[in-house]
Amino acid sequence: MSSHYGRLFKYRETNGRTPLEDFLSESLADLFNRLPKLEQLSFIDRLLIPAQVKANWHSVASTSTELRMRTQVSISEGRLDILIVCDKQAVIVVESKIRSPVGKRPDGSDQLQHYGQWLKRQSDESLGNVAVICLLTHLTPPPKEFTEPSSTAYGATPKLLRWSEVAAELKSLSGDERLRWDIRTLAEELHIFLLEQDMTSETPRLEDFAAAIIFVKAGSRISKAFEDVFEHVSGLKGVFPKGSIPDDLPLAFDSDQNLMHGWKYLSASPLTTIYFAYGIALQPNRSLTPDGALSKQNLPHEDSIFLCLGVETNKEMRLLEEHSKVLGPNWKYISFDDNSIVVTFRPLNTILIEPESFAGKMNAWIDEAVPQLLPLITTMQKQAAQLVK
Repeated sequence: MSSHYGRLFKYRETNGRTPLEDFLSESLADLFNRLPKLEQLSFIDRLLIPAQVKANWHSVASTSTELRMRTQVSISEGRLDILIVCDKQAVIVVESKIRSPVGKRPDGSDQLQHYGQWLKRQSDESLGNVAVICLLTHLTPPPKEFTEPSSTAYGATPKLLRWSEVAAELKSLSGDERLRWDIRTLAEELHIFLLEQDMTSETPRLEDFAAAIIFVKAGSRISKAFEDVFEHVSGLKGVFPKGSIPDDLPLAFDSDQNLMHGWKYLSASPLTTIYFAYGIALQPNRSLTPDGALSKQNLPHEDSIFLCLGVETNKEMRLLEEHSKVLGPNWKYISFDDNSIVVTFRPLNTILIEPESFAGKMNAWIDEAVPQLLPLITTMQKQAAQLVK
């Protein structure tokens, strides 16, 4: 049985950012705002306050009347994942990361610098100049200059916090019998969710080393098989351009969705986001989180290989949905938050009987599938052109 938060989390990863970051920010803020004030102060003191500003923070905390953790706060510099306000005064900005990189600006500065400088400008003398910019991270490394003495570069005082430290705090809260049962229960469930996401430690476990050894031995061969498939797709001509562009990828591993897949963007003007993808999906009905029950029903429970045609803009998603019905019953339309696909699956075990022939069998399947997709692509191109006029 998954955790309460595991049952609620139904979003899929997108390029550059995972919805898990926002989901965890919202969940943490909800729990924090339920805590009694003394526990809120302790939480902040233990996790979020750098040593050199603790004295100022204790002075502020002793006279404060209200603490709130707000999320998705829009400011001139961007959007803050978490903003902690003390008596309505901004004191701490938290940027939540799991593995996506810290954002860079064209001038070479990073998003933490801009958020920290913004927070410093909000700082009030009456609050003892408490201004902390915190990077809450799992595997995302901090910028080299992001150290506690670097308050000049970052405006506010930098603080590095790991999700594993938050997990330890949640475990402690879940066992604190002075707290209400609902708070203890939510703390325990959020701790379990972090366990489910492998976020309670940044250090490798025995099974991680075992998996890594296997991957090192097999990874180059898997990569070669997927590259062979990508080369075959690139040689199909027509809307399949030869070579590759930066957005193409022969092989990507997505551990959150249990995918090994590659994709190639097509040249099918005026369609701008249409792509062809192929790969392996492990228990897709369980691992993928499409929109709606019908889309979920179209996902097989067994490990599968797949081919799909996808688009990423709302206009092109509507076109794909409208015209996908011309495909045969083996093709299923599935919608996600930020893209839609028509996809066909086959059981993975049918190809693993002879694993050395993976690329050849995938290429033969692609040769069968592409003629079915080309009329759909042409129809979408024609209608898209009419919409442009």
